[in-house]
Amino acid sequence: MIPVFIIWLIRRYRQSQKKLKTDPLSLKKEKRQSSRLATVLFLTAITAAIQGHSQAGSRLYEIMRNGSKVGTLRFSETSSAGMDYLKMESDVRTRFIFTFTAHANEDAVYCNGILLRSSIYRRLNGNEKANKQHEADIRQYIIHKGHDTEVTKIFPITYNMLSLYSREPENIHEVYSDNFEQFIAIQKTGEHTYKITLPDGNYNNYSYRNGILNLIEVHHSLYSANIVLMN
Repeated sequence: MIPVFIIWLIRRYRQSQKKLKTDPLSLKKEKRQSSRLATVLFLTAITAAIQGHSQAGSRLYEIMRNGSKVGTLRFSETSSAGMDYLKMESDVRTRFIFTFTAHANEDAVYCNGILLRSSIYRRLNGNEKANKQHEADIRQYIIHKGHDTEVTKIFPITYNMLSLYSREPENIHEVYSDNFEQFIAIQKTGEHTYKITLPDGNYNNYSYRNGILNLIEVHHSLYSANIVLMN
């Protein structure tokens, strides 16, 4: 999504300008990077003005447990001029011994197939469980976790967990987990079916029809559920 990319570039440009004023030792290097960012920003704005055509799609899933609907999941994808914007939002409300509510938001922005930015947010019974963002920065990713930041040399990321909703992982052998901050093996288990075992021992099975994700079988140590395509 071009507007998202422009906003990201503007933010990077402003950060570089602030650094020029506060860090004179890196003045020459930052000037070069600032100049490149300004050039890319200009070219991207021109591209956005020329290439207005975009493709968008959305899908609705129902989350089922023991034959009953306990939540919904919405996935949307917008593509334009080499940019792909993926977004997922889910809500679950069910009951074990007590009422259990969960909300999750995830998004990812790819530029020419390389992850530019992603975020993951999860809340359980009103308490924040995950809140982190990945941001590409010169052949590495900066991971933001609240007030803390880390740098990972993993680069580039071309297929993360959210991409599983976008396209079938044919000839793709691993997927990046924003939550666990590592690549995870994709095991093909049958015709258009795949298994992903998470580092915590839980696993999911993904099934595709005509290249579209139509079923996720969630296997957790405490529960199991199905995420079923509705449209």
